[in-house]
Amino acid sequence: MPRVAKTIIPRIKKSLRERGLVTSFCRSFLLPVHLFKEYSAARALRPSGSPCEFDREHGVDTDGAYEGWTYLSDLDIPSENWIDGIDYLAIEPTRFKFALASLDIAYEGYTFIDFGSGKGRALLLASELPFKRILGLEFSPQLHKISQENIRRYNSSTQRCREIQSLNVDFVNFQLPPEASILFFFNPCRTQVLAKVVVEIGRSLRRYPRSTYIAYVAPTLEQDRLLVSADFLEKICENKVFNFCLYRSRL
Repeated sequence: MPRVAKTIIPRIKKSLRERGLVTSFCRSFLLPVHLFKEYSAARALRPSGSPCEFDREHGVDTDGAYEGWTYLSDLDIPSENWIDGIDYLAIEPTRFKFALASLDIAYEGYTFIDFGSGKGRALLLASELPFKRILGLEFSPQLHKISQENIRRYNSSTQRCREIQSLNVDFVNFQLPPEASILFFFNPCRTQVLAKVVVEIGRSLRRYPRSTYIAYVAPTLEQDRLLVSADFLEKICENKVFNFCLYRSRL
């Protein structure tokens, strides 16, 4: 169950740092309302029962603890950016496959990088395609450890890429490798964190121009606008059925 109280002090400190005392004081009246809504929603969830179909089929543990969700406040995450992270939910296999199939590319020439890889389901699904290599970026040591075990245990006769690695790192601080890549996001963070990542992606592409795609599942309207406004990206696909957008580097 998410520890709502754990988020109060970090949120107040963050607000003071970013908005100042007066604005933070005014917003503090709304904080109990938001916390109550979060707590009520969490109380309605029940612990996950038997393993999901994907986990049963492949002998892994990629599902969340409460009806598919794992709450970041239940984890010990050393990064201060955790307060702007989105709770872990594993990507649905059909949704993932449809998004990647919408890219008209030869996968063999690309590295797949999952920003906020959690327990690693997207990494395992990506390994069914012939990527050059696969990287997962996860700032929770607990989720990262589970992901490593899932990579070791994954049982699939159709796996085509075995060069898979989960890194215990805050993806805000990750330096992109200078190679053609698919950058995958499944709603891992709020917009202010994504904005920092987009800046670094732009710097990397300007320094080492190369073919790069971003597959973003469940972007908010604000996040989509952020990506579209980047002068080094162009939007090439929007799928409203599975709720994902694809972007391509201009450089």
